[in-house]
Amino acid sequence: MSRNKDKKQEQEMVEETPTELVEETTESVEVEQPEVDELAKVKAELEEMENKYLRVQAEMANIQKRNAKEREDAAKFRAQSLATELLPVIDNLERALAIEVTDEQGKSLKKGIEMVMETFNAALKSEGIEVIDPLNEPFDPNFHQAIQTVPVEEGQASETVVQVFQKGYDLNGRVLRPAMVIVAQ
Repeated sequence: MSRNKDKKQEQEMVEETPTELVEETTESVEVEQPEVDELAKVKAELEEMENKYLRVQAEMANIQKRNAKEREDAAKFRAQSLATELLPVIDNLERALAIEVTDEQGKSLKKGIEMVMETFNAALKSEGIEVIDPLNEPFDPNFHQAIQTVPVEEGQASETVVQVFQKGYDLNGRVLRPAMVIVAQ
């Protein structure tokens, strides 16, 4: 009987063991599942932070490029406002040079004005300011302002500048003042 009793206890132990193992395995799976969920969540957050970091890095690079471009433009066009203010002075000096003089005093004065104009032109050129003088060139509305049209004469092409009323100026490719012209049509 003692053998029967021992066998019965063994069977109970054997029967209990798989159940206990299943319960323990289930518990460990339940413990691992939250860890897997948490790991996935952390990975997603990491990926999101990496994306944000890359975007911020790209934005910083764009800001640096934009600032460099703005500094370059500021240096390139620093003379624009001064040049715009001086253009009427240059026009008046050119008008003074267009006057015919006959006496020595007038010739001497004209020579002085010519020297001032040469100095002005050299200073403008050193700052990147160039004259737009389109005589006998095709009309370009980006650089010329037509103030009058005249009929095409023999030997002239249509849409050609036949007379420059007022010179234009540009600063490093940017028009300060378009040339005022008469165009043949």
